[in-house]
Amino acid sequence: MLHELFKKWRERLSFVFIFTSFFILVDEYVKEGYIFDPRDVVAPSITHEQLFLIFLIAGLFLGMRRRMVFFS
Repeated sequence: MLHELFKKWRERLSFVFIFTSFFILVDEYVKEGYIFDPRDVVAPSITHEQLFLIFLIAGLFLGMRRRMVFFS
């Protein structure tokens, strides 16, 4: 039973990260009135845009089915 729960942990975690990144954009729109400001990506403090990119990249990376080989 426990094995079945963790069988597809990467896909489930990937879905959670991408779902979270979507809600970060919704929160940004509600609080600030805009969806994404590229200037906030390089801001020194943590911003919604930085969190969005972190969760989106993590979700996409975990969602990849094949292992990437960087050095052949």
